[in-house]
Amino acid sequence: MSRIRQIGVLLLVACTLSSFTGCRTLFSNALYVIKGDKIDALYAGLKGKRVAVICNSSSPASGPNSPAGLVGRQTAKLLEQRVSKIEIVPMEEVANWIDRNNWNELDYVEVGRGVNADVVVFLDIESYSLRDGPTLYKGRATVTTSVYDIVDDGKVAYQGNTYDFAFPQNGAKHSTETSEAAFQRAYTRALSYHLAKDFFSYDKNEDFAQDATLIR
Repeated sequence: MSRIRQIGVLLLVACTLSSFTGCRTLFSNALYVIKGDKIDALYAGLKGKRVAVICNSSSPASGPNSPAGLVGRQTAKLLEQRVSKIEIVPMEEVANWIDRNNWNELDYVEVGRGVNADVVVFLDIESYSLRDGPTLYKGRATVTTSVYDIVDDGKVAYQGNTYDFAFPQNGAKHSTETSEAAFQRAYTRALSYHLAKDFFSYDKNEDFAQDATLIR
């Protein structure tokens, strides 16, 4: 017998032994056990699409280990893991197309067409910092997320803003406890998850686990 059927049988038995109010409470609790505290995707249109993830930063740093490189790659990986039937355009394919075409404009729709994407997810890191004073690590970022529907003539299908994202959410990490490289990896993973979850449903408890699991 499945877990859900077992719960249903137990509820029927319990309800015969309790008042109507008690029965209603039991059903509410059981639904929470089955469904959890689920948060729906803000935009569910990536399912079944070929998606190019492009991340841009005002930072002069570039390459796979730059803030933009880390956030772009980690966000793409999360989308691939959590969005059904999605196909992520390899980051190398996007970078190679840009290099071949000497592309330095802000037309991300053209990049999407160039790599045969159905959709472009563009992450614009407007501000990004790692430190809160000389001895404390505290990540802060502001990011605008835009989704361009290449199939629909490049129209903006979704736009979201992340203002003053902070990691850790409470407190900071002393520089004697971790290296800058290790902190940046944890920080960009947390930021990437925060950005990616716009596109898939998740349990609210996942949010509470971020600080505890990513920074140790």
